Order: sequence, then structure tokens, then C-alpha cells
Amino acid sequence: MVDETPRTAFDDPDTLRAWQNARRRSTTAFALWVMSLPGFPVLAMVVWDSRVGGSLPSYAVVPLVIVSTIGLVLSERRWSQVKQMRGILAVYPSKEHLPLKGVAPGDVAHFQLPDPDIPSKKVSVVAQRYGLGRHWRIMVAEARSQGFSFAGDPRFGVVMTPRGRQSLIAVRPKHPPLTNGRPQGVDEASWLQAQSAGTAH
Repeated sequence: MVDETPRTAFDDPDTLRAWQNARRRSTTAFALWVMSLPGFPVLAMVVWDSRVGGSLPSYAVVPLVIVSTIGLVLSERRWSQVKQMRGILAVYPSKEHLPLKGVAPGDVAHFQLPDPDIPSKKVSVVAQRYGLGRHWRIMVAEARSQGFSFAGDPRFGVVMTPRGRQSLIAVRPKHPPLTNGRPQGVDEASWLQAQSAGTAH
């Protein structure tokens, strides 16, 4: 008899597809913002010359460069998140988590997930923001109210997927990263798994 239980989150086609979509979107956004850094000013100069004539004033170029720089920083942050997710999804299996009740709106990004070594113990984690935040807040709120699946070790890093969605949310522990040697309370197997995922060193 063949064991069809997914060994890692990537064994689930929906999770793999969600990550591939996130990678494609983040890579495309990053590339477009990189091209916009010189592209916006050049386009503005061409339009200015054709309609007004002469050189484009520097005061008109600065806002375009600022917008491109902000977009580049935000897209690079998401691109890095998606890159880090790959290691987690390729090592850890997905686990289901029930909806969370009675949570104040101000705490929407904060969760408590079970410690893999001591399931009765909870680890405080926070969902990492991306983009301008609107889509991110919707995804996090849905995860809280409808339940979610997650892969990873909350002491090092987790990838969360809201139920019924193909969106991935990077989650990190609220405490400083446990990366300087195996911490007390983390067993050898969990430490090696976190190292394989790239979330511990």
C-alpha cells in the first residue's frame, strides 16, 4: 500500500501552485520596479519635450524616483519573503489550525502556534506585512476567522495559508531569531530540520 500522506507542504499541488504564483508575481513586480527607476524619468522627459519643449525640470524627476524607489523596496521585501518560503515548504509538512476566536482587531497580525517539541506550549508569532498592506490584512483576517494551514517551526519561521485561499503569508517568531547554535529547549531533530529549511544556522 502506498502512503499518500504529504511528506512536505510542496507535496500538496495547491500549496506548490500558490508558491509558484507568488514567486512569479514577486519576480515580475521586482523586475518592473527595477526598470521603472530609469524608465519613469525617461518617459517623463519624452512627454515633457513633446508637449512643452526643453528639458524636464529636476523637481519633476525627484517624485518619480522616490515612487520607483519605494516600489522597489516593497517588491524586494516580498521577493525575499517568497524565496525564504521555499525552504520551509520543501522541508515541513502542512498542519491544519482551527479558527481563532475573541481576538481584538489591533492584534490581527499576532498568533500563537504550538511548539513542535511541547505541543501544550505556545509560541508567539507575527505575520510579516507585504505590499501596501490591504491585501495582507484581508488574508490575515480570513486566516484568523476561517482557519488556516501552516508549515514550519514557529520558533524559527512559518508559512501560513488561509483556508480556501492560494495565498501565502510569511510568519516569524516575536522573539529574536534562534540562529546562534541550538537553543535550550529545541531538540536535535527540530534543529536539524530548521537548518535544512534555512531558518536556523
